[in-house]
Amino acid sequence: MTLPSKIGKYQILRQLGKGSMGEVFLGQDPLLGRQVAIKTIQAGTSFGTEARLRFEREAKATAALNHPNIVTVYEFGEDAGLHYLVMEYVEGEDLDGLIRKGERSKADLLEALAQTCEGLAYAHERGIIHRDLKPGNVLVSIRGKRIQAKLTDFGVALVDRSTLTEQDVRMGTVSYMAPEYLDTGKATISTDLFAIGVVLYEILSGGRRPFAADTPTGTLNAILRSPAAPLDLEQIRDLPQAIVELSQKALAKDPSERFPDAEALATAIREAMEAPATTGSGAHALPKGQPLIVGKGGNCLSIRVALRQAIAGSAIRLLPGIYREAITIDKPVTLIGDGPAGDIILECPEDGQIRAQADRITLENLEIRRTGHRDAALIEVRKGVLTLRGVKLQTDSGPAIQVDQGSELRIAQGFLRGGSEGLRLKPGAHAEVQDCELTGQATALRLEGGSELSLTRARIHDVSGLGLQLGPGCQATLEDCELDALAGGGAELEADARMKLRRCHVRASGPVGVLVLEKAQAVLEDCEITGHRDSGVHIAAGATAQLRQCRIHHNAGYGLSLLGSGLASAVECEFSANEASGVLIHQGATAQLKGCHLLNGLGVGIECADHGQGVLEGCEIAGNAQTGARVEPGGSLLLVRCTLRDSRETGLMLFENAEVTLEECVIHRNARGGILLAKDASDPVLRGGNQLEDDLFRSDARGNLVKIAPLRRS
Repeated sequence: MTLPSKIGKYQILRQLGKGSMGEVFLGQDPLLGRQVAIKTIQAGTSFGTEARLRFEREAKATAALNHPNIVTVYEFGEDAGLHYLVMEYVEGEDLDGLIRKGERSKADLLEALAQTCEGLAYAHERGIIHRDLKPGNVLVSIRGKRIQAKLTDFGVALVDRSTLTEQDVRMGTVSYMAPEYLDTGKATISTDLFAIGVVLYEILSGGRRPFAADTPTGTLNAILRSPAAPLDLEQIRDLPQAIVELSQKALAKDPSERFPDAEALATAIREAMEAPATTGSGAHALPKGQPLIVGKGGNCLSIRVALRQAIAGSAIRLLPGIYREAITIDKPVTLIGDGPAGDIILECPEDGQIRAQADRITLENLEIRRTGHRDAALIEVRKGVLTLRGVKLQTDSGPAIQVDQGSELRIAQGFLRGGSEGLRLKPGAHAEVQDCELTGQATALRLEGGSELSLTRARIHDVSGLGLQLGPGCQATLEDCELDALAGGGAELEADARMKLRRCHVRASGPVGVLVLEKAQAVLEDCEITGHRDSGVHIAAGATAQLRQCRIHHNAGYGLSLLGSGLASAVECEFSANEASGVLIHQGATAQLKGCHLLNGLGVGIECADHGQGVLEGCEIAGNAQTGARVEPGGSLLLVRCTLRDSRETGLMLFENAEVTLEECVIHRNARGGILLAKDASDPVLRGGNQLEDDLFRSDARGNLVKIAPLRRS
């Protein structure tokens, strides 16, 4: 790569970095002899306008800032169409690299963060909110024992309380955005302080973020709803407890609970670091540095003793063995099984349970079980957030887990066996479950009024009742899940419930795979529904469903059935080999199908009855053992660019008081004629260039079929 010799008046010495928008060079001012950093816009890219505007913002935002902890911007200019920004050159590394390398002490990194707060306070006093605070935007120079931090990159700053971008457009990096900023799009001083809290957490955790998730959407939801993940005791062993508490305050969801300004936060960081280090509290605290270990060879006789001695953020390690205890966890701690999976067993007595009633409680690598009959849950989340990782639960009765109102549960790699329910969410509760298996319950998942569930890569099987029951107003999202052999049905949605299934398989689950009751809504994308005794999907009066690219096949009854004022839309779906109708529209319901295939059913392809209404566009109805499409008295059907072929009966059958319109359709190769009209049935309305290649028949008064002349286009 050839470096430019000059940009503006500055001599170019070497490249410092390169990104998607441009390059950063080390330059030298020929007049003053000082070295500078020069940001440029990559010539000829689509980012030119955006980068130029960001450069202008940065120049405007920092023009009046003169502080030892803020990088100074010297000049913004243009040279032969190349836009550039000249700023102070900091010889060192950004805070992100220092955190991840782990070569500097946490005390040094916290001092750098305190200095960053001082520079930020100076900017805030002059009406500038940074909006993109993160470790990568803090440059740190280290000379011997002296550390100096400088805040940089004000390219998305909010200046003088009025945004330089469109109103409510969120600028910055998602992982560092405050909850209220995500909600409203309005940045304040406290928005920056929350981002400082995230950086503080990264320093304490060695680079781990407090709201980590696999996707930006998952991170956003964690920031809005979840507390920060607990800090590992090993990572904060030699730090004062005050700095941990300070981190929790800086990450408060409510802005009023955070620090009032950046100066106060800087002072709090330095004061906390001067406090004595501790890993325990009270008369029973363990000596500094000593871990909490339960079991033979450990330093605690029981889990209860360890819980009494633990402080916020402690990790309690359980050695292999069976622990017969019922416990209440009322502080943010982690219980970790220290051994092979299945060798650490927490066995609750018949009348006992585990109660979680604090934020940031984690249970990891444990088997928890209870025998006997009791209505109470094996684990009850009474308040706060409980996280289970690699935990196996087994109970003879009662729910395996109950999440009370306002509480939250997270499961990763779990196994739940037995009980009245695998998971019960009380009104207003929330659960996120990944890589979990549920089996042997009466109902696997029960959601009560207004609770929410996110289920990913779960397997639910061999349940005596329902797989998933959503009470009124509940919401559930299932992705990449399998629901198999559920005697009471796959999923049932009660009034006003909302459910989305994506890439899920619902097999052999009682009478109905998915039952959507009055005023409930279901969305199914790329799902398979098969092997049910009645319908694959049933939509009741007033309910709605949207299906896209689903496969609904081999059900003993209907593929899709609708009643009352139910409404369903299906796009690019396949209804095949169902024993009754592929689609039944009954009692005033409406179905809209586009690009669907109704194939090889043992009954009718699509049936409209008793004022049911169907609209089909670009659909194929083929190979059905009975009629391809049947419209009974009061029903109506509109077929646009559809094909009805290879039925072993008639392609289309109309009864009296039925209405059918064909537009640009093809009807051919049906074994017993293209269209069969009942004695008093009206002719279908024909529009466009229909191809009616099979014979047309009408039933006479004696029930005999009489061949009729080709129908005329209306």
